[in-house]
Amino acid sequence: MRHLDPPWPDATLKVTALAAATSVLAACSAVALGPLAFVVPVGIIALILLARYPAVLFVAYIYVGIFKGEALLRSLPFDITAVLGVLLALVCFIRLISGRVRHPPMLMLVPMVVIGILMAISLTYTPGQVYDYGLEKVAKYFSLTALAALAPFFIIEDRRDLKLLLIAIVALAGFGAVVSLLNPGSVEQTGRVEFGGHKNTIFTSRLLCSGALVLLLAPRLLGLGRNLSVTAVAASIAILAVSASIGSRGPILSFGFAVACVIAASALRNPRQLVPVIALVAAAIAVFPFVSLPETSRERLEEAVKNPTKSLQEDGRAILYRQAFELIDRDPLTGFGSGGFFLYSYVLLNQEEKYPHNIFLELWSENGIVAPLALAVSVLMLILMLFKRAWNASGPHDRRLLYIFAGLFLFNLFAVQFSGDINDNRAFWAAFGVAWLLAQYGVPAREAAPDPRSP
Repeated sequence: MRHLDPPWPDATLKVTALAAATSVLAACSAVALGPLAFVVPVGIIALILLARYPAVLFVAYIYVGIFKGEALLRSLPFDITAVLGVLLALVCFIRLISGRVRHPPMLMLVPMVVIGILMAISLTYTPGQVYDYGLEKVAKYFSLTALAALAPFFIIEDRRDLKLLLIAIVALAGFGAVVSLLNPGSVEQTGRVEFGGHKNTIFTSRLLCSGALVLLLAPRLLGLGRNLSVTAVAASIAILAVSASIGSRGPILSFGFAVACVIAASALRNPRQLVPVIALVAAAIAVFPFVSLPETSRERLEEAVKNPTKSLQEDGRAILYRQAFELIDRDPLTGFGSGGFFLYSYVLLNQEEKYPHNIFLELWSENGIVAPLALAVSVLMLILMLFKRAWNASGPHDRRLLYIFAGLFLFNLFAVQFSGDINDNRAFWAAFGVAWLLAQYGVPAREAAPDPRSP
């Protein structure tokens, strides 16, 4: 009978040395990073999971900026948006070299390239006082913004990815609503709920409205049962109420416009199908006035409904719009240079409003008439092609998905007329990319797609 030799002494020594080195490294990390050292393993696991589910990673990349004021993200020694962007770009690169990518249509690519080139050229005559801001603006457009618009052609492969994207938006919106309620800031002084106590009201409200829009349209459009439909509509009203408590009027108005457009466009194809959706919307409208809101938030929303012109003037945007038109009148062909609007806005409002809060006025006043015209043509063709694709869809399920994403794109399109600059409006460019993907290729076939969990 053969006797087994005892383990080699040097093997035991190696294991012991590795364990000691690991312990020393962990101790050094704890000393250097403090409590953050215990968060690092969790963060690595989270990044791995996000890489396995690119649709969720995409949503996180688009909306993570809203959460940067939270203590956990604020304590990180790196920019979380940059990290998620690099990870998303890596996933896209892997998909590219493996041939798992759809080509973006020229009607989308050409306007984006034209806008980028004009932004870069206009740096040559951007006023020196704001040149650094203009340069930063151009750099972000060619990196963060371009990634948001093009990533859908790499990461969305089938219906599961589309549904996962919708679920991620709803989940993130629900999380944002809960955090806003748990830590609303100084409501007594401001009369408004502030997300996590931080003054990031507009983009928070837009996230919440996006989640509410999906919940409102999805139940009947996705063929869910009656109980789930009622639950989803109730959740939509609750999230929308939190958004209203924030007091930002642009997202609420954009929500209403988007829902109305989807209902109108859908009714042209099949009026009967929209009866349940109209009933749900009517129920939400009937219930919403009875929702208790902070005083300032309620006053701002009521003023926006009763007298939108006065509301716009009191908000200060009318001043910004007038200044944008003055710059356009001064040089309509070439604009005032990337970031040039910032030179005037501080004098106008005595605050750092670096842009006119309207994407078309921003492009025209800074980069000339060609940029907004290129974007406007692309948007118009996208809307026509997307609804045509929905009307001609092979089955009701695909048609319903197309209506939901059309609603999300229209919501973001309306929202960028009220707030943000070309790069802050990353959600618009993301919706722009997803909508063009669906308008060009329709809803991808599920059975032909690879495993969505692999990069």
